[in-house]
Amino acid sequence: MSIKVRLLLSYIAMLIVPIILTVMVALLAGFYYFTDAQKAYDIKSQMYPLGKTIEERDKLFSNIKLTSIQSPENFQNEVYLKNLEKKLETLNSGIIVRKNNQILYSSSTLSDFNTKEYLPKFGDYVKDLTVPFRNAKIGLIISQQDFYFSDKGSGSVFLATNVEPLKKAFNKLHITISIFIIIILIATNGTLTFIVARSIIKPLYKLKSSANEIKEGNLNFKIETNSKDEIGEVCTAFEEMRARLKESIEVQLQYEENRKELISNISHDLKTPITAIKGYIEGIRDGVADTPEKMSKYIKTIYTKTSDVDKLIDELFLYSKLDLHKFPFSFTRVNVYKYVEDCIEELYFHLIEKNITINLNSTFAIPIYVIADVQQLKRVFINIIENAIKYMDKINGDISIIIEQDETNVIIEVKDNGQGIPSSDLPYIFDRFYRVDPARNIATGGSGLGLSIAKKIIEEHGGYIRANSVEGEGTSMVFTLKKHKSGDI
Repeated sequence: MSIKVRLLLSYIAMLIVPIILTVMVALLAGFYYFTDAQKAYDIKSQMYPLGKTIEERDKLFSNIKLTSIQSPENFQNEVYLKNLEKKLETLNSGIIVRKNNQILYSSSTLSDFNTKEYLPKFGDYVKDLTVPFRNAKIGLIISQQDFYFSDKGSGSVFLATNVEPLKKAFNKLHITISIFIIIILIATNGTLTFIVARSIIKPLYKLKSSANEIKEGNLNFKIETNSKDEIGEVCTAFEEMRARLKESIEVQLQYEENRKELISNISHDLKTPITAIKGYIEGIRDGVADTPEKMSKYIKTIYTKTSDVDKLIDELFLYSKLDLHKFPFSFTRVNVYKYVEDCIEELYFHLIEKNITINLNSTFAIPIYVIADVQQLKRVFINIIENAIKYMDKINGDISIIIEQDETNVIIEVKDNGQGIPSSDLPYIFDRFYRVDPARNIATGGSGLGLSIAKKIIEEHGGYIRANSVEGEGTSMVFTLKKHKSGDI
């Protein structure tokens, strides 16, 4: 649920819940207080329920009305009024008689109250007038009946009923509802605010804690969240950022480790020929090469070692460009079979000298074209074949080049019958400076970059390269090239 929907529902709940709870409290409190008021309505030891009191009062007032019409002079008869007052006392009521704005009679139950100021004028008919007495804080219900005496004097009779318990019940109800409204509003808003805020603040604290962990350099943790709202999306994005940052740092550390290893390898591979060159130069300087033959041999060795250093530097430079993806390739359409034939022809005499035969096998009925940089692809063939020559341990060496195809690629396999590669070393042969010889003996020559360079070049061509080998039987190098399609180049 999104935060927007959550806040909307919270707002609706803050409106509805207090209303429902207030109505419930009002009903319960009203039932309690008015029940209590009815029980407390005790007049002269005679218990009348409040509802019954009002009912009896209305009946008695109907009789008073009838008397005012039929016998209005009774309201000047003290005996009649006393008898009427006795009946009214059981109802906690009293009677007031007024003639020409003068009070003729007032019940003793009302003697403590100045009711005159609250009585309506003659002719101002009010069915029931509720009078709150400020000083005594007692409520009265006053009913009025106007009539004329026999002498044509204007008369009014008032029936006043004390409803103090009812008024107290209303006051208590009002106070209770007011207090509970405040409590309900505080409780409802506090609870809903806490629930909504917790669902927002808790993930934010988790994000803050995670940010502090990252600030301290710790990325070995995971932010887990089950929220499906905007905060959950932020947590998910933050976790993705953490994972990518960790991956980036690990890559940087690996680059740094590779850089250190590269420097170490370069130092080792440069030190060996330079040490040899230095030794031979010192031999010449010290007169060890005291014959023309020795001098020629020393100079030839120095030249060979210098060439090795130069080749190593060139390969390092090439590998660096390939590794940074800054080498400028020139891709063209190439007839793969014809191209491989040309490469074999260039290496043919060198292979004959090593007593190695090379064969090309292909099942193509028509020319097949690939997209390739002819110069760099030739380097791949040369590096693979030179590697096969270098580790050939058979008297009659054999190299076979097999060309196959699938729907999108041309698959080229270079297979030899050399000494093979141990299974423990096979996964690492494309690593830079890696040699199968643990002692890194370079007696066989080479920089240890040949297969690494070949792998980089094939990958830049959009293919892959892999090796299969059986120790003592030979090695097979397989790489792929993309077929040429109309519109590629």
